[in-house]
Amino acid sequence: MIKLLFLGDVFSKAGRLVLFNSLPSLKQEFAPDFIVINGENLADGKGLTEKTTRPLFQAGVDAITGGNHLWDRAESWEYIKGNPQIVKPMNYPESTPGNICSRLVKNGKRLSVITLCGQVYMPPCDSPFVAFERWIQANPERDACLLVDFHAESTSEKRALGWFVDGQASALVGTHTHIQTADEEILPDGTAYITDVGMTGAHDSVIGVKKNIIVDKFRHALPARYESSDRGLMINAVYLELDEASGKALSIQRIRRKVDASAESLSGLNNQLED
Repeated sequence: MIKLLFLGDVFSKAGRLVLFNSLPSLKQEFAPDFIVINGENLADGKGLTEKTTRPLFQAGVDAITGGNHLWDRAESWEYIKGNPQIVKPMNYPESTPGNICSRLVKNGKRLSVITLCGQVYMPPCDSPFVAFERWIQANPERDACLLVDFHAESTSEKRALGWFVDGQASALVGTHTHIQTADEEILPDGTAYITDVGMTGAHDSVIGVKKNIIVDKFRHALPARYESSDRGLMINAVYLELDEASGKALSIQRIRRKVDASAESLSGLNNQLED
């Protein structure tokens, strides 16, 4: 059996602080074989950098999935391209920097991790359905256990892809909206599914950004500089158990926990988690 912990969109320094601070207790509680996070918002909510990922890898994160914001930091393109632990959406152009699959091996256990982006209300990209189908056909000897991060806005598109990959992927976990959904289940042919895992970071916010900035923008329709919130810290994640032989999911557990601390109280970690 493979035990897998996946944390939804880790947003900015607050999210990194929560994750870094919580990893020891999460490891003790769940004893995961692999830890995967969505990290396209690690660097102040926009993209990621080597400085924002290195401490997380060192702390035990095995792979980081991306989405449409993965490349927001142009200075990190070469780093993304050269790091097999960072996964880009496979339905983006081949020339876009990054790797379309991370194959994780630890203690004799194997897990493949891929990412797809949605097309509805999202930047242009190829069909996630076609991209997944082509990848499956091109990799007949793939690992039995396959995790799919579907980074998409539309709940209907996420649900449809869940049905499409049922029996071909061990789990399809949704990301991007930063709002956790309460629909975790195992589909009939053995794929664990949740529409959105949610956001790890500051929930006293509007999906990670200081709430007054976004409220004022909706009120006045004027441009504003976004600033990440650091209040209302919370972990949003799922814990999965997968059968190594068949690749089918055995269980999925949704995790939504408040962190009894502020980003300021965790500031002792700041030197390790520089932007």
